[in-house]
Amino acid sequence: MIVQRHAEKELRPDQVRAMAQGLYHLAQIDGIDDREKDLIREFLQDGKVDLDLDALAKVPFSPEGLLATLDTIFLRKTFLKVCLFVARGDGEISQAELAELRRLAQTLGITDPIEVLISELENRPTE
Repeated sequence: MIVQRHAEKELRPDQVRAMAQGLYHLAQIDGIDDREKDLIREFLQDGKVDLDLDALAKVPFSPEGLLATLDTIFLRKTFLKVCLFVARGDGEISQAELAELRRLAQTLGITDPIEVLISELENRPTE
């Protein structure tokens, strides 16, 4: 399960949609593959949002809209971690994806370097 739920709090449908748009945007950077598509579908399903990838592809991604929808630093960091997970869906995080992740982090007001988030995702300490 990609969407982690805490206690009784779940992502709102608008948050799931905004995050899925960002995930799709990121996955397209180096060419979206089937595994990345599957992960995005799973994210939408776990978030209980009925939206197919064809419809998602037609919606322009707005980092500013994402900023407004993800209204806490926790949600913004969670989004970036899910992005890292999906970006790895094709086996590696490309340099183009890393550059976009850094841009998104800056837009979202996340000051932690992406490498710190990668380390957190891998459960290993940073150097």
